[in-house]
Amino acid sequence: MNNKELHQTFSCHANSMTGASTREWPGRKACVVTTLLLFLTSALTWAQPNGTGTYYQSADGNKGKSLKTALYDIIKSPSVKSYSDLFECYKSTDLRPDGKIWDMYSNITNFDPDKDHSGNYSGEGDMFNREHSFPKSWFGNASPMNSDLFHVIPTDGYVNNRRSNYPFGETNGDSYKSNGGFSKVGSCTTPGYSGTVFEPNDEYKGDFARIYFYMVTCYESKVSSWSSPMLAGNSYPAYTQWAIDMLLRWAANDPVSQKEIDRNNAVYKIQGNRNPYVDYPGLEQYVWGNKTDIAFSYDNYDAEVTPDPEPNPDPEPDPDPDPDPNPDPIEGEQTYVKVTDNSEIQSGAHCLLVYETETKGYALADMISSGKAYSYTSVTISNDQITTEVNADGMPHELLLGGEPGAYTIYDTKSNVYLSLPSSDNALKTAETVTGATEQWTISITDGYADIQNNKYTNRTIRYNSGSPRFACYSSGQQPVSLYKRKATSSIGVIDNDATTNGSCVVYSVDGRRVGVYKNGQTITSGLRKGIYIIGGRKVVVK
Repeated sequence: MNNKELHQTFSCHANSMTGASTREWPGRKACVVTTLLLFLTSALTWAQPNGTGTYYQSADGNKGKSLKTALYDIIKSPSVKSYSDLFECYKSTDLRPDGKIWDMYSNITNFDPDKDHSGNYSGEGDMFNREHSFPKSWFGNASPMNSDLFHVIPTDGYVNNRRSNYPFGETNGDSYKSNGGFSKVGSCTTPGYSGTVFEPNDEYKGDFARIYFYMVTCYESKVSSWSSPMLAGNSYPAYTQWAIDMLLRWAANDPVSQKEIDRNNAVYKIQGNRNPYVDYPGLEQYVWGNKTDIAFSYDNYDAEVTPDPEPNPDPEPDPDPDPDPNPDPIEGEQTYVKVTDNSEIQSGAHCLLVYETETKGYALADMISSGKAYSYTSVTISNDQITTEVNADGMPHELLLGGEPGAYTIYDTKSNVYLSLPSSDNALKTAETVTGATEQWTISITDGYADIQNNKYTNRTIRYNSGSPRFACYSSGQQPVSLYKRKATSSIGVIDNDATTNGSCVVYSVDGRRVGVYKNGQTITSGLRKGIYIIGGRKVVVK
């Protein structure tokens, strides 16, 4: 029920409560109305994102250009701090959970917020400084933009220096790459512009897109006089078409994260305004994108933003949905051994996907709220073994390998979905069925690490982002992962000739080849020769 419906409901209720009795008690009607208004105000505040209440109410009903202006009237004139005060502000806006500075330009930094911003930087990781992610030369180094916390962020000083005042864009990094190719500088490969650009990592492209949407909205009255290869010299649309297309794509592929929500709230406490593109995910589509003909409703907002899917130019005519999973339920603790050789990878293997540190491991767990990456849970590693309960709440998800070498499928047995990469970005998604190469992976082991490469987008591999903890797909940078394979039990069971399945059952040979799939109620031994098989991760004998 939206607020309009709430108002109608309670208006009727208020009328029914008044009448003859109200005339006997003159103060009662006023009391009822006051109570209802308080209730409605409370409901309205609760309904808005991040507790914003009526903050965006005046933008209600606007769309496209007029929506941008309405948002400008709400967020303009921030009470910014001085440029010298920003280092202190970062202690509440830009700290990682470990208390270090959250750096979006480098993935190797561990900056102390008090000690590591004064001094020289001769290389990546030396010091951090205050970066105008929207370069100050574009607006003439003028106030209040010069110290607006929404776009002046802490970053590695050396990488920041290499960025210079280049516009954001996409590049192969022919001029410069930070450690692991996390950030890049070089000739632009984005259609519509060919100059030198700076490309941030996939993990933060959405963050920067929403910062850029904020800048031309908050400073709508000034932006037409600014100069940049990304700017159009007007107040709307403010950006050139190539920049709009790219920023919209970045925002869609890298949705709003909890980090951005927390930072938005922290900056609001300091300078008194908010970034509406963080509060309302996908709002940019109502201003520049495919929803400019839809009126914005601040209390009944449609947050769903679906980017146009990239068509598959070479679909597989008859993709193999092997295996048809639903392995037998797993009870209690299981032990997993690290996969160190390609010969240990085989269809039918039950695995954990793990990022290892010197002291512990982080195993793939639940899908995060955005539905485009997997979260993690801590596991203990001892002598390349992990013993843990799986598939329970807060525990690792066990993955079942299917398919064949060069085209494995990876099935999440907790969520009953296949891991999928349906577009060329870092969003690791899921699919209920195998439709082709987007759900198929090439897996190899190098120096103890698992290289899990998507067969459709071969420049993308599953890796772990330690800066914004999650498992996703990356073209460069981020941390390598390892596979841990469920340790085979030493006991061997026996299946009676008339045994039937309780649910689906996948049968494998001892070398991991799929032998058959049996549906609910079918006789398991039907069509099987005498011998040893693997069912539900356990060796069994068919007599």
